[in-house]
Amino acid sequence: SVLVSSDSELTEMQVDQQIPPASPNGEGEILNKDKKFSSNSYHYWHNHGKDCVVKGDVAPPPQHELVETITRDFEKPCKAISKYAFADGKKNVKIYVDWPGIGAKSDTVTCTFEKCGFDLRIMEPQADSRLYIPNLRNDIKPDMSSHRLKDDQIVITCVKEEETTWYELKKASPL
Repeated sequence: SVLVSSDSELTEMQVDQQIPPASPNGEGEILNKDKKFSSNSYHYWHNHGKDCVVKGDVAPPPQHELVETITRDFEKPCKAISKYAFADGKKNVKIYVDWPGIGAKSDTVTCTFEKCGFDLRIMEPQADSRLYIPNLRNDIKPDMSSHRLKDDQIVITCVKEEETTWYELKKASPL
């Protein structure tokens, strides 16, 4: 029973009638219709727990899909090629890179072209060498551009998009 002060309007008997008797586990006996929660619980008053997943059920993990595989050789260092020359023609620009004995190593040289630049790579056992120019003076036609190996020289031919004079190979860098 609950003791009530004399100033209270409720009597001891009225309090006993409003509070349900305690169950053996210490919770009230008034349960929601699923009989999962006591009348004093948050879930009882807010109708939570009716259609919930059983405890322990989890959503399946997302299935990952491989979109692209990129292989790169990061183990070997790459030296920049800084010594080269270029010649401006009417329809194309030629870049000359001197490299002793390169004519016999054709399988070690690759050159890829983009609209505004090119990437020349020479693969060697110790370290690869690279001439990468991503900012040519003007745009080129990548599908028509090419590279050719001579005995001691690599000649890169970039076909111009427009027939203009190139006074420099690269665009002037912004300040």
